[in-house]
Amino acid sequence: MILFLLTTTLIIWCPGLALLLSGVEVPHATQSAASRVLSQPFAERWPYSPDDLIPQDASNDQLFYLVPKFVQHAAEESRSALTTYYDCAIPENAAVLDLCSSWTSHFPPKQFERCAVLGLNPLELLANPSKTEWTVRNLNRDPKLPYDDNEFDVVTNSLSVDYLTKPLDVFREVSRVLKPGGLAAMAFTNRMFPTKVVPVWLAPYTEDSHARIVANYFHFAGGFEDISVADVSPPGWVGLRNPMIVVAARAAAP
Repeated sequence: MILFLLTTTLIIWCPGLALLLSGVEVPHATQSAASRVLSQPFAERWPYSPDDLIPQDASNDQLFYLVPKFVQHAAEESRSALTTYYDCAIPENAAVLDLCSSWTSHFPPKQFERCAVLGLNPLELLANPSKTEWTVRNLNRDPKLPYDDNEFDVVTNSLSVDYLTKPLDVFREVSRVLKPGGLAAMAFTNRMFPTKVVPVWLAPYTEDSHARIVANYFHFAGGFEDISVADVSPPGWVGLRNPMIVVAARAAAP
């Protein structure tokens, strides 16, 4: 057993002992303040105001992403941790949808039956090595997903859930396009475009607060069960490392 002492949290890693999160065995997940946020009950009512979901720059996101960026939005060790999570969570020959996608989905080199990527910039989507198909869609303008009911085994969102201005609409759509029992996984870190992130993400700017926000999106959207938080952050001092948190849930049976 190896202990990592952080500024506010003692991270415990036990080689060979996997946490079971939303039905996924995640060997590199650790206990932390973020992973424990679901120990507190959900609020009775939707806890956010309309202003909480209007970014400082509310202009068209497609204009913001008109020119492809081709940059990484997380440190290498954090990206590797996310790829390892996806390797645990995505079965072989799955039908997968990656929302708010770009030139990389951080997926492992698996065989997919189908890998649909949906995002803002066509050049970045074309460069995505995991894709079998791609669609340009601004979910903040039109959250309706262009897919039929029960099409996908897994839906992911890598490092963009903090930009959603209509999260309940998007999460309801995710529930609709997932097969019953399918997995939705929303991953985030502490890097972002500050003028584009929704204000509720900024105060407080902590991993446990962010995990709670995404869990609320699942809970209040409805259609999900077995919500979980996986802290797969690489070891290091809080504030100096680049964390990686995945909030996941299963599509409930009708």
